[in-house]
Parts: sequence; C-alpha cells; structure tokens
Amino acid sequence: MVKWIERFIGTAIILSLLATMDSTIMYADDSNTAASESASPQSLLEQSIKSVKLANPTGKLNPASYQMQFVKDSKEFPAIDSIFPDRSGEHIIIVYDLHDYVYKNGEFTNNTIKVASIQAKDGKKVWDTVIGKKQFSQSIYSVQSNGEIFLTTEDKSHFYLHTIDEKTGKITRTISQPHPSKPTFLAWDYWLVDNNQLLVSYEVNNQSTLRYFDAAGKLLRTRTIPGIVRSAQADRILVTNGDVFRYTLSVQDAKGNTIFKKSIADQGFFWNAYLLPDQSVAVESQINGKAKQKDRFQLIKYNARGEKQWQHTIWDEYSPYLPNGNQMMAFLRVQKKVIFLNDQGKAIHPMFGSEDGWMGLRNKEIYFTGNITRIADAKTMKWLMEMEYEGDKPQVAWLGKQQLAIYDGKNDVIAVIRIKGK
Repeated sequence: MVKWIERFIGTAIILSLLATMDSTIMYADDSNTAASESASPQSLLEQSIKSVKLANPTGKLNPASYQMQFVKDSKEFPAIDSIFPDRSGEHIIIVYDLHDYVYKNGEFTNNTIKVASIQAKDGKKVWDTVIGKKQFSQSIYSVQSNGEIFLTTEDKSHFYLHTIDEKTGKITRTISQPHPSKPTFLAWDYWLVDNNQLLVSYEVNNQSTLRYFDAAGKLLRTRTIPGIVRSAQADRILVTNGDVFRYTLSVQDAKGNTIFKKSIADQGFFWNAYLLPDQSVAVESQINGKAKQKDRFQLIKYNARGEKQWQHTIWDEYSPYLPNGNQMMAFLRVQKKVIFLNDQGKAIHPMFGSEDGWMGLRNKEIYFTGNITRIADAKTMKWLMEMEYEGDKPQVAWLGKQQLAIYDGKNDVIAVIRIKGK
C-alpha cells in the first residue's frame, strides 16, 4: 500500500541513495519454545479466545473450533508495531523496536527498529534485520507484489525508505530524503512501477522531483514536473497542478507525454486522487455544508480517456473512499460499515462490524477489529472468519488457509491458530 508523507517542515531538496550494510541474521533450527512447551502463553490465549467462526463458500459465518499451530512468549520482540503475512502465508513479518531509547541531553533518543520473519507453522525465526535507530513514519501491513517490504522511517534530519526482501531479510535499497530547512508543505511518496523500478517523488512548492531506481537501488533517471504526483500505475502517473479548489488533473506516461488532461473547479476542495490499474481515475473531495447542512465527501470516477463515469456522495463521514483493484470502496466509520461501489457508482455488498474498533483495508482483506474481529476477502466481498477475544484488543493478521496470527501485547503472547469447521 502506498504511503504519503505530507508535512510542514523545510525546503532543502536532496534525494540520496545510501549504501546499506548487511545487518541480517539468519536462523535455522534455534527455534523458540513450541506450544506444548509454553503452557503459560497457551493458557493465556485459550482463556482469551471465547469463540471463533469460519465462513462457508458463500461467506456465511458458522461456529467453528481451532487448533494451536504455535504459541509463545513475544518478549523477544519488545515493542511490536505491526504483523502481517508474506506472500505465501507461510511466514509472519514482524515490525518492531527494541524499546531501547535513553534520555540524553534533555531529550529521548530513538529506538532501534528491526524487522523479523517467523514461520507460521511453528514460530521458528527465519531472519531478523536491524534497520537502525530511527522513528516509524507509518505502520505497514503488506508485502509488495515483487516480494519486498517497504518500510518508512525518519530521524531528525531525514526521511528514509527501506526495501527488504521477504525471504532473506536483506535490505535491498535504502533511500533518504533530507527534511526541508524551513517550514513548508511537502509531499514525499513512492511506488513500485514497471520493470521492478522504484519511483520516488518529492514535491515542494507545487514542483515534483521524480527519481527512478532499479532493483539494486541504482538511480536510473531524474526529472522534474510541475504539480504533485498523486498516484502511479505501471508506466503512468496521476498529477494535480494548482490549488485545492482549481487544478489541472492529468495522466502522463513515463516520458512525460499527456494521456489526458482536465481542468477542474471543485465544489469543495481536493482531498485524494487515485490512478487504478485499468488507468481509470477517482478523485475525492470534501464539500463543506452550508447553514444546517452537514459536511460531505464526494467521489468522481473518470475512465481512462478522462470522461466522467459517475459521482458518489457520502454525508457525515471523513475521507471514506479507498481503491480496491479497479473498484472503489467506502469505509463508513460512524456506521461501522463498508460499502463497495460498482461500475455505475452504486453502493453494493454492505458489510458491518459488530462494535467500536478499527476498520480498514490491509493486504487483500477488510478488517473490523476489536474484541470481536471480523475479516472479509476484499475481492470476493465475502466474510472469512470471526473471533471473539476477551481482554485488550489484539493485533491480528489473516494468513490464508484458515490461519490467523494473533499478537496480544498486554500478555506478551504471539501465536497462530488454524480455524476448523465443526
């Protein structure tokens, strides 16, 4: 998933490629304690899981049972930020820090950030990679289509993008961007594009510098364009040029040729824009209510030629729209509901969460998390599973093949269960 960094910080613009050192430790047979030898973590987990449900092929949730694949103490990962599967679903990627900050010269130092991989079947550690003493920029929950993990961090002087091989833990690229020296608005973003190239865009004062890197991190080319790059697919980019009320929307190829361009006078003000795999475009705007009217968000969909296809509006929800392949969906957080928008912009297949909690799109699944967690397949729009959990809300990750990874931070337990139909 593409992550944006937009801030008011400074003006210096230098994008540099850093040489990376091998900080990866490979593990073979030195596994941690298995479920049968770790009675205390297993007991804690069994007490916390109150019920599970598994969906049948039509998406109906039915009562189910589960078996432990492994369960163990998670203290070797002192402060876990996120867990998610690799592309095979046979390994769990763990992003964490050592919680090793110290108070020095009137401030706290950064923690040491690490990324690890453990086997889903038994919890054995495969690799463990040191990123360095930095701060997380955003949490991540997926592996890219080329098998790399994209992790963004920062320190006092720079933003960093680290790309990590999911199988070996090797850092394949580390790209840095200095913070601007004076307060200003900036946008720093990145995409995996054609030929496994990494496109990094840095915008300040409505001018974007685009740099393309190969799989080894070598800088291939650089170009500068007016406007902000909002999205990228294959060899094309989506650019807005102007302010949030009046702007030009254009799709361009890698050489700068314009596929289509539109001048837009927004009813409200621009919020997000997405270039989808089929080269269609979706633009989200916020429209302020007048008098007693509520604020609303609006989505306009254009085809690959720039022709308007449809328009959808949602009231009293904040920036609800997200892309899902060539379709769009909306997360209605007030209503605890997700809707899908079809080719005519009509809402279909509503899915509901069961309580207050987080909801969103991770990897290829829709998550409703909380003490009752529900997960659905974002492609088929069908439920996959449900779990009722007593105590603090756990982090979970669907691994596929009826497997669920669970991290309980309060009890320091990490586990994988396999859900079985009764």
